[in-house]
Amino acid sequence: MNANVDGPIPAWATARFGADAPELRLAIQMALLDTEAAMLESHVAGRSRKKFTAGAARMTNQYERLAEHVTALGIEGTELIKPGGTFYELVLVHNTLLYPYQVESADGFEPGDKWPKKLSAVVRELFALGQTPGPRWVEEPFAGLEGPEELVLRRPLAQLAERDPRPGLVLVPYEMNLSGLQRAWWGQANLLDEAGNLHWVTETSMLTNGAGAALVSVPDQRAGNDFASGDLPEIPVSSRSVADRALDVQPQVENDATENAAEGDEN
Repeated sequence: MNANVDGPIPAWATARFGADAPELRLAIQMALLDTEAAMLESHVAGRSRKKFTAGAARMTNQYERLAEHVTALGIEGTELIKPGGTFYELVLVHNTLLYPYQVESADGFEPGDKWPKKLSAVVRELFALGQTPGPRWVEEPFAGLEGPEELVLRRPLAQLAERDPRPGLVLVPYEMNLSGLQRAWWGQANLLDEAGNLHWVTETSMLTNGAGAALVSVPDQRAGNDFASGDLPEIPVSSRSVADRALDVQPQVENDATENAAEGDEN
């Protein structure tokens, strides 16, 4: 897949990252592509139909490759922040933490309004650190019941919270499976409640749109009776994923009875 979303930079990104926004967008795109490559390479090297090795490679590389590509831009003030109690570091650029995470088959072209997995303590604290103005809780607590306890930030995040201005948080949700990187977005959101409901306070701007396969341009052919005239036959295509092709898994021909081809080992 190529980093295939260009066009205007969203207004919120320009306001936060200034003139560095275009380079940052490209760096995030390239980091996700590097993560895709690492995931697929590890899956092939593992010589297994299971997804354990690929999942571990994706999980670690999503942070490391993002830090690598953003740091390489040489933007003044860029730092690597280890939240504390985690195996990863987050990159801080323009006083903004970038947090990548995987989402499952988003409906339409939106990453969804709910955190896709169990809320960990560090994720809750990251949201609390970078909370933008807006609603925090979906509803008021019932009468006679105490509201949610105030979060106590771990030391590295508490030190960030003391900065003026306080750092922001930009989310980078993306879809990735054994067919590769599908779609990705970036934007800012507030955590509304302990159930993981989100309120996007910026538009969820696309970073990639899944158009990884290049379209072949065919010159306009005028109708005639030469050997190249007439309609091209329909060729059935293989339903193998990138990983299956690398592992030499036999292709399956798609036909009218095969409405949903399997994408690798993804469910």
